[in-house]
Amino acid sequence: MRFLAISLAALTGLASARAQETSAEPAVDAAPAEPAVNPDEMADLLNSRQQIRQGVTLTRSVDGEVVETKTRTIIYSPDDPLRGSEAGLSPLEALQAEFDSEALTRKEAYEEAKLDFVVADLDRDGKMEESEFIFLVNGWQDATVSGSGRGRFVDPAAHADEASARAEHESQARAKFAFLAGGAAAVSKKDYLREVLIDFDALDKNDDGILNGEELLYFRAANRGESVMAQSPVPASDE
Repeated sequence: MRFLAISLAALTGLASARAQETSAEPAVDAAPAEPAVNPDEMADLLNSRQQIRQGVTLTRSVDGEVVETKTRTIIYSPDDPLRGSEAGLSPLEALQAEFDSEALTRKEAYEEAKLDFVVADLDRDGKMEESEFIFLVNGWQDATVSGSGRGRFVDPAAHADEASARAEHESQARAKFAFLAGGAAAVSKKDYLREVLIDFDALDKNDDGILNGEELLYFRAANRGESVMAQSPVPASDE
């Protein structure tokens, strides 16, 4: 009986030791329960992923007659402003500005030239001097997002840096002004408008009262004094 008692005690001690070893092992974390879905948050998430589509018809007219119609679709994201702001144009305004920059009617060219003269006439004396014309041309180069400068300075020539490009553009502008003024120190508004329309008519090859494509590109070049020949594509080399 004594031997039996000792054996039972040993077995009891062994079982206790195994129990302690088992309890010392790290417990395995159970998978966290998924949080309950908040209906309001789910609605906000679904709304944020929605997109608004708007069909827009753009038209271009010459003397009251529609000469071009295009249909476009605008897709608004939740962050797009519906109205323009100082930070930029709304998607609709940007689309309209892009469409407007693709072509130019004779009336638009005339109204544009009148605004250009006002911008250039810094001292408001009713005349445009050489420095004021250079100021105007530089404004076309810098205004790349909105305003009268949009799409008006397409420079196909490569330059080493911005300084050399600006120097060449100013040199061309000086030569253009000398032609406009006919050697005088200043050019009147009437003479400036007349010269702009002369350039328009000369480049409106099909006499449809509207410039687009290469016609418009050449007209913009003529406005700032760049040679039209500089706009012509360079023929591919035979080598």
